[in-house]
Amino acid sequence: RRVTINDTKPLSSTLLPQRVKTFYMDPRIDMLTRRDTVIIPNVPTKSARARSMIGGTPITKETAIALRKITLGSTIHSFSRDWRKAALIFQDESTKYPFGLQTHRNGARAFILCFQGYLLKHLLFGRQYASSLATRNALKPSDFERRKALCSAICEILWQAGCQSRCSLCLLQDSAFFDTDYTYRKDGLTEMINLYEFKKYVDLEMFVKRHLSHFEHENSNGCITLLYSIILSRTIPKIYEDMGIHENPDKVRLLADNEDCVPALINLLLTGRATQYYHNGNIIYDKDGHLLPHPLPGLKERSQIGMLFFDKNEDDDERTEVGSMLKTPKSPIWLTLVNNQWGLLFSNNHDLVSDWRVEHHFTLYYYTGLLQNTYTVINIDTRYNRRFRVKTAVARKIEEEKIPPLERCILTKWYGANVDWNGVHPFV
Repeated sequence: RRVTINDTKPLSSTLLPQRVKTFYMDPRIDMLTRRDTVIIPNVPTKSARARSMIGGTPITKETAIALRKITLGSTIHSFSRDWRKAALIFQDESTKYPFGLQTHRNGARAFILCFQGYLLKHLLFGRQYASSLATRNALKPSDFERRKALCSAICEILWQAGCQSRCSLCLLQDSAFFDTDYTYRKDGLTEMINLYEFKKYVDLEMFVKRHLSHFEHENSNGCITLLYSIILSRTIPKIYEDMGIHENPDKVRLLADNEDCVPALINLLLTGRATQYYHNGNIIYDKDGHLLPHPLPGLKERSQIGMLFFDKNEDDDERTEVGSMLKTPKSPIWLTLVNNQWGLLFSNNHDLVSDWRVEHHFTLYYYTGLLQNTYTVINIDTRYNRRFRVKTAVARKIEEEKIPPLERCILTKWYGANVDWNGVHPFV
């Protein structure tokens, strides 16, 4: 489409170096503009790094070594193919969950679901004037709305990790910035990172909106660059301090042997602090009352996004403790880990975490991001507590084992509640 401007008045040289009479607009590209911000359209390209970037600081060899050690524990090993393919890719708009990000059964699944939680927070509760109709329609966003919410989710996680004062963002370039030797094995990724520092949230938000496509394509290594960005935003020394590491910090890493996210990384994503445990405060005594050599650091304030945990293989006396800081977050969204399966529970009623009367009867949505068993709606009723008609502890345990694992995870938050799957066979 060709548009001609017929303006006989000369333009001021301070506004434009030369007069523009004609410009061309490609109608195939839908450029979406809101006020004075622009989100670059998600145009399929061979690589998200194809667009040239200005500025930034090339990564140094020392920083690359530190990043490889804190993530994988070694400068020899590199990320698997599953992590390299992982990115923040939306489900198709024609499905019944266009708000969702795609996940796979690999280590990056929990990482993506954390961003999904913050994305839902901005979709459901990010409006300045929210109405009941707008909240109900928030789960059917347009492409612009969901990508705008994704930008806000990325910015909030990075800014939170940087103590609300600064953050770093990593983008990939096409060539390495330093030569490798025996101390560092080239992985075609870490040595090609360009670092961008931000001290104002507005600048970060504008930059992410203009480079969002670097995290949306399968071949962009989007999750890895975001992982590096979060680590550098928190800084590696602070991560070791959060984890309470006093000896052998080189043996500590944020990804397990199977490349799953360890609790420290989950807490870093949810709260901005890389604590190794889910309990509240610091534990200074063991279960026998003896003083521990070093306190076990926990969470000190309510998180934006919560977490619920259940593992059937744990003994009742030694179950993983999840504190109220995670069980009662500021937004009714919970990351769930049920028998090593990650998912996301959320509600579109913000009063669920602030008004106890809403907890009598409410609805939760469960989302996994997988191709199968992706999404379901669950009704929770706490007015009539579930009762077991057994008298012995052994019989009671047998009855409890018949309860689906996701229900038992929900019961750790709302004990005795009745859970209705709305006719869907419990798949978790």
